[in-house]
Amino acid sequence: MTFGLITEGPTDQVVLRNILGRYFKPPVYIRPVQPNPDSTDEADHFGSWVKVLEYCKSADMTTALQIFDYVIIQLDTDVCEEYGVQKREGDREITDDEIVEKAKAVIIKNIGCEIYAQFSKKIIFAISHDSIECWLLPLYFTNNSRTKTFNCCDTLNQELRKRGFTIDCNKKRALEYQKICKEIRNKTILDNISLHNNSFNQFIQRLATL
Repeated sequence: MTFGLITEGPTDQVVLRNILGRYFKPPVYIRPVQPNPDSTDEADHFGSWVKVLEYCKSADMTTALQIFDYVIIQLDTDVCEEYGVQKREGDREITDDEIVEKAKAVIIKNIGCEIYAQFSKKIIFAISHDSIECWLLPLYFTNNSRTKTFNCCDTLNQELRKRGFTIDCNKKRALEYQKICKEIRNKTILDNISLHNNSFNQFIQRLATL
């Protein structure tokens, strides 16, 4: 199978590559397309939710859907209000799961209904409650911290510090995330840890249908 990755940043690509590489038996071809590590333009090496949505509505999105068996679109929801998903409806705070669904709707809108209808079976959403670091907490925690959906990078550092290193939550580095993801050793671990985060579990359940 071939996967194209559209993510907010390089560290998100590291996490997804490790998940896919452990979940499926080889050969699996995984290609980051946004951010693009092979681009000669330095600006293409960096990402954000803005660039994810810009890519989704570009002609490159259609090309990726034609080239790859599946395209994974990753988006965090920590700043979802910046891309139009409000965390409150009237006097009610909407749930994490509702935020994820609304984030998916924003992505679909940017892709375009016609293109989405044509290629929906090839699109896999990796929308994380708050941030993708929340998906990693069950690798390192067995208490209630493994289910957190806020301040997950700082929480992760609490345990990483005991192991002699931490990650910079502001200037994320791919090598640090590769080190963290070494704990993702096989599919069984992924199946188990995903049970502690609904958005992660949705992603793993979608992989299970392939």
